[in-house]
Amino acid sequence: MASVARTSAIAIAFVVAAGFRFLCLRNGFPNDHFMHLAGAQQMLRGDWPTRDFVDPGLPLMFALSAAAERVLGSTLFAEGVLVAVAFGAGAAFTVAAVARLTGSALLGLLAAAFEVAVFPRTYGYPKVLIYAAALWLFGRYAARPSPAWRWAIVLLVAAAFLFRHDHGLFVFAGGLIAVVLSPVDGASFRRGWMFAAACFVVLLPYLLFVQVETGLWAYLQTGIEFSQREASREGHVWPNPFLAGAHEARLLYELHLLPLVAAIVVIAKRRDPKALIMMAQIVPVIVVALLVNTAFLRDPLSTRLPDAIVPDVILGAWLIAQAWATVRARALLVACAAAGVLIIGTSTLAAGHTAEEIDRAGLMTGYRQVPERFRERHAQLLDRFSESQIPNDTVEKLVPFFRYVARCTAPDDRILNLGYLPEVPVFARRGFAGGLIYFGGYPSSDARERVVLDRLGHETVPLAILGSDFTTEFEQRFPQVAAHVREHYRQVSDVQIRDDLHLLILADTRLSAPMPDSETGFPCFDSARRGAK
Repeated sequence: MASVARTSAIAIAFVVAAGFRFLCLRNGFPNDHFMHLAGAQQMLRGDWPTRDFVDPGLPLMFALSAAAERVLGSTLFAEGVLVAVAFGAGAAFTVAAVARLTGSALLGLLAAAFEVAVFPRTYGYPKVLIYAAALWLFGRYAARPSPAWRWAIVLLVAAAFLFRHDHGLFVFAGGLIAVVLSPVDGASFRRGWMFAAACFVVLLPYLLFVQVETGLWAYLQTGIEFSQREASREGHVWPNPFLAGAHEARLLYELHLLPLVAAIVVIAKRRDPKALIMMAQIVPVIVVALLVNTAFLRDPLSTRLPDAIVPDVILGAWLIAQAWATVRARALLVACAAAGVLIIGTSTLAAGHTAEEIDRAGLMTGYRQVPERFRERHAQLLDRFSESQIPNDTVEKLVPFFRYVARCTAPDDRILNLGYLPEVPVFARRGFAGGLIYFGGYPSSDARERVVLDRLGHETVPLAILGSDFTTEFEQRFPQVAAHVREHYRQVSDVQIRDDLHLLILADTRLSAPMPDSETGFPCFDSARRGAK
């Protein structure tokens, strides 16, 4: 019966989480998600991350989105299905991990409910799926250590690394501890060295690929500088948690507190007859929680708090089970656990704006309307310019430009996407030029500019787009590319987005444009004859 209850709970978590996240796509994807979609689109055009365009360390993220589009078509529906399934699988792994640690499927469902309620951004699905799968694997290995399960952790480390390199490092740290602490005969440190060597061997082909294409040092330097630019804008914050309505601040401290409390419990139980098994199961979770809390919990809290949720909710469920299992002062400990659930639950619901998301999913109208909501979301995600899927005013104002691009450029032409607009190549359905998804987020140097210019020399790039919020920075950080744009492009339009932002549309003067577009008056390029729609 316990096995049936666990399997049922896992299935329920998957279906509910996946369905809920799909329905919540009523307002589309946030801007940052389009970075991954632009990379996926580029891969479908034959380009490879690192070899053909700058990759900040997300090759598998690009590849999964590309695979989804290959199977389901090049629409936002493909990405919607991928994201929903990933969140559903993350919830399922969370239930399985908690059930293995505590023996309770109900606690697993409670942990998954917190995970769903905090509502991570769509592009944060790896932070749910990877860590939930990893923590389940650690517990599975601790319960029955074997070479097969150890290799499963190795493969997950590699996959996590290819999703984003810090994910790989954090999962490796947790996996290493799980392997070293596992209660099996033999030298634990020898197992640890073998595990580390296996991770290196599995990742070696990718590292060799990077070395051949761009050099490991240059690749690492680009990734570090990219991360530093992000961190400089989004540092760690310690707000006052006692202010009225400071739910995000309170959740920040609560998430930091959970692994510390769990560590104290482990130390207090160190003389327990089952202490070795308990340590092998829970210490890797504590370590991963501390790592992701340190790395992910920074400003803005509204988007960063959900990133660290998985290890913490698993630890929270384990602490509840420990309170229930304690004979002495059980009533007091259970009361404390219940109070903790109430306090953290209140913070989670407020920080995740859960009620608003339920309303956005269209679930307030009753369960009979749910099938119709799925049909609506499906139709909206298939519609290229559905009002519900346009992420911001910029894309809305650029819809005439995107239609012009379809009429007057060829499908294999590219756009020089200057500034902070990763969504432009996706909605334009054109590749980005120069090997950069967007210029605003990437570091620059003389050598990197030469690479960009070399790529531009081999690409057909009839159009460039530059935001007024990046014009000065572009001239300062990319002087050679800026000189190239000034020499070869002319302005054909100035699109007003809002009072403090307008976009310059630039056309390449070297390409023949025998007649203007009848709707916009912009140049229609000869390249369009090669197959424009």
